[in-house]
Amino acid sequence: KLLMPLVFGATIGADISIIGSPGNLIAKNTIETFSKGSLSVPFFEYAKIGIPLLIACSVFLYFFGSKLIADRDGNTQSDSQMDYSQIPAWHRNLTLAVFILSIAGMVATDYIKFLPPMHIIACCAAIVLVFAGVLTQKETFNSFETLTVFMLAFMMPLGAALNSTGAGEMIANAVISVTGDSGVMIIMASLWILTWALTQVMSNTAACTLLCPVGWTIAQSIGADPRAVVIAVFIASSVAVCTPMAIPANSMIIGPGNVKFKDFLKP
Repeated sequence: KLLMPLVFGATIGADISIIGSPGNLIAKNTIETFSKGSLSVPFFEYAKIGIPLLIACSVFLYFFGSKLIADRDGNTQSDSQMDYSQIPAWHRNLTLAVFILSIAGMVATDYIKFLPPMHIIACCAAIVLVFAGVLTQKETFNSFETLTVFMLAFMMPLGAALNSTGAGEMIANAVISVTGDSGVMIIMASLWILTWALTQVMSNTAACTLLCPVGWTIAQSIGADPRAVVIAVFIASSVAVCTPMAIPANSMIIGPGNVKFKDFLKP
């Protein structure tokens, strides 16, 4: 009963800042690239949607979660907790300080122009921890999510190709032809539902990468704000809570929480 709300909270809570998940950065990159730098996405731009969405999810789970989430014993038992007594206190203090400073630096890049980009700040934070002996080089490299890195590296050019070759415009025209002259909100809702449906059966990162350029093209075709449409697509791709394959976190709780496929559909 606790693992599913934990995953839901982590998934939706990631929509608050631009570093919460890969999709956040994909939407940011789409907006800034396609606008040729005329539009930007501040660090907490998504919080305008993410925080209300998180609050709504929390209220819903508070009142209805116990009825909708199955109460089963987990398949695995933890006989012991990790022992942190051998880790020096200064390791914890330094890690916390570096984490806070790196987040503050990322936020400040929107206001202080001479600061390096966010990815450089993150790299510097990791280097400090390695040089201080908090992490070994092996631990650092093992912590890399290579699947995510390669997916981002190869999917972003695909998204750019959709725009440059006209394939994105073709998909956009198909969506508009189906919805007709239904108005901006109906077209946005249709695109939102399409993205949400795709992200339940494929990687939410891939769905976001493919449909953000399409959303931009549709927005330009109907005279809507492209940034708003791209962010709507990203938010739709992040609501990946209806199937175990939507995001890795969903599949991680199947064994420990004895979660069934149908359990994801109920909440």
